[in-house]
Amino acid sequence: MIDHKRLERRTKIVCTLGPASKSPDVIEGMLKAGMDIARFNLAHGTLAEHGQLVDKVRQLSQKLKLNTGILLDLPGFKRKSGNIREVFGEHLRFALSQNATFVALSFISSASQVKGVKELLTEMHTDIPLIVKIEKAGGLEEADAILELCEGIMVARGDLGLQIKIEKVPLAQKQLIKKANHCGKPVITATQMLESMVESPTPTRAEATDVANAVLDGTDAVMTSEETAIGKHPVEAVETMARIVLEVEPAIPYEQILYEKGRDVLLELNDATARAACQIARQVGARAIVTFTTGGTTAFRVSKYRPSQPIIAVTPSENILGRLSLAWGVLSVKRTEPLSLEEVFDQAAEVAMATKTAGKDDLIIITAGLPLSVPGSTNLVKVHRI
Repeated sequence: MIDHKRLERRTKIVCTLGPASKSPDVIEGMLKAGMDIARFNLAHGTLAEHGQLVDKVRQLSQKLKLNTGILLDLPGFKRKSGNIREVFGEHLRFALSQNATFVALSFISSASQVKGVKELLTEMHTDIPLIVKIEKAGGLEEADAILELCEGIMVARGDLGLQIKIEKVPLAQKQLIKKANHCGKPVITATQMLESMVESPTPTRAEATDVANAVLDGTDAVMTSEETAIGKHPVEAVETMARIVLEVEPAIPYEQILYEKGRDVLLELNDATARAACQIARQVGARAIVTFTTGGTTAFRVSKYRPSQPIIAVTPSENILGRLSLAWGVLSVKRTEPLSLEEVFDQAAEVAMATKTAGKDDLIIITAGLPLSVPGSTNLVKVHRI
């Protein structure tokens, strides 16, 4: 089953779960309202409680046939000091036991700390994606180096506002989003986005504007915190976030973004192929871009160029389905791995029609790699008429 509703919205929604959102009815309501990723703040509650809640989210997502990401937010240096193993070891082992989609690292102040966590993950024989929270002045200063090491960042504006002057936070947010966009790595904008909805069933006008501006600045995802963790209106908060996003996305300057990014490309085969796919899609008026991906890289690269067309990522991997829950504009679908180019073309047409993004005689753009199934080998762009 394809989730047609999520095709309409490109910016993803991350929701923090907590006491207000632990019942199956509320979780199901949040999923239906648009929650793409469930965030679990391990600074609160017990690991056993979080494990039970992760199970609930997965069961309900399976029931609704949704690919919901699981983000475990590790307190890290917020609670402990010492070496990386002492600070993150226990929670990383828990994340692996839960098969978490992402882990977020709190209170990171240097790229060397991120490198240390990466080395620890290598020892644990896992490549779980790291989302680094930028909430320390040191982390902000080393944002470029941190982005080279991690798989994404979170602009944690609350604690960042305690580290730098409050008037500097808005510009820091814009700069961090721009840096992440350049790298083609996802960025989550977080903290107090709809804070008044902890108590009120509706947000303030300033909060609605805050969400809208984050979307227009290029964020891949917006996040609820207390609104859904301890607030009185968790489902309504997600519904409100989705409505604001849907209202503002048509105003994103898609052609301008593609043009500007064309002058600032990365010297990578995946990047060149992704940009070509987006450029051709715009020029020929294609209805969708269908990308075949085994590791997720191609889909994230196409997402980077912000095409106006829907991006359908086809993958045989359950893990990659989850990871793409954070990719702007991407709807991921699981299919068996194609064994030939003909099968690639047939599968692309089938997926485009199944998602109702394209129909008979419509043009779609297909990206894939030759040889097939080799990660990072995307080198094919095809204009295909269904």
